Amino acid sequence: MSNEWSFRDEILSATQRWPWVALFCVLGSLLGWAISYGWPTPHRATKELYVGLNVYRSIEDLNVSEYAGIELVNANDYKNWQMASLNSLIFMDNVIDETLALLRDLDPYWQDISAAELANSLNVYWRNAGKWRLVAENKDPERAVQAVTAWQDVVVEHVHAAVLASQQAMVLEFQLRALGENKTRLRAEIDSLGATRRDLVSWREGLAGRSPTSPVEPSEHWMVWQRIAGRDPNANWRPLLDAFPSSGAALNDYITWSEEAIPSIDQQIETLEMQTQDLDVLENETGSLFAQASQKSLGLSATLDVDKISGSRTQQMVTRPTGMLMLAGSLLGLIVWLVFWFGSISLRGEA
Repeated sequence: MSNEWSFRDEILSATQRWPWVALFCVLGSLLGWAISYGWPTPHRATKELYVGLNVYRSIEDLNVSEYAGIELVNANDYKNWQMASLNSLIFMDNVIDETLALLRDLDPYWQDISAAELANSLNVYWRNAGKWRLVAENKDPERAVQAVTAWQDVVVEHVHAAVLASQQAMVLEFQLRALGENKTRLRAEIDSLGATRRDLVSWREGLAGRSPTSPVEPSEHWMVWQRIAGRDPNANWRPLLDAFPSSGAALNDYITWSEEAIPSIDQQIETLEMQTQDLDVLENETGSLFAQASQKSLGLSATLDVDKISGSRTQQMVTRPTGMLMLAGSLLGLIVWLVFWFGSISLRGEA
């Protein structure tokens, strides 16, 4: 009697036991069916959103950088921050709370559902800007559709409000930059007037001991003229230029002119300083409005576009189809039979 083991003979023997294989597969399939019956399969409802973003001014977007608290050095960082911010917004507590309130007005079923339970049943799938999928799961397919539809409405409303605030922040940002440029210009003009005034005072102080009736040398005439003529001939400065003594006039004419010019310069400086103070007040007010708009924007870009996709229908599916569980059960039954088969072969070999 030979105890040599033959794989061919074992395969042939196994094929003759096909009723046992079928029995194990049927039992596994019944187990899968029982699991689907005792552990109800959640229904999944999906709504799609279009998400678009223009990054043309990403580096200049002061609002996003201020809200993020970091410097976004390139367009890719900017885009990633926007996608992450949008993902965070749709799961914010007030978004979930408003969604639940909307559902409770729609169906009494939601009265016993907490905000945490609703949030756990919601999910979003996305890879980048483009098409985002909002997903809600529930044992009842109708409730899954209700949840994802209400959630989509609330999300779109909140995003639009945040983007509107971001657009307001962008306008205020431009105003802040213009105010800053005006203040810089006014300070430069004040500094220039101050330098001109100091030159005139210094020149007058150097006239001690000279005869008021003596003529002024052409070189000195042009020296004083150059100190005052380098400025733009605006409405306040033009009268001083027109009243400047002609070449060869007596020193007394220049002294008389300077006695009028210096107070006029003082008055111009005072006026410009008052304008600067007004700009400071306006800048503070605009900065406060910008900060408020920035907070309301939640860091979203003014160019972010989030909308429902026209004509897109709610997609529905089950996450664990009964047929799939029965097929998995059949495969499990086959594996169990194979384990017994190999075990029996091993025992025979030891014997």
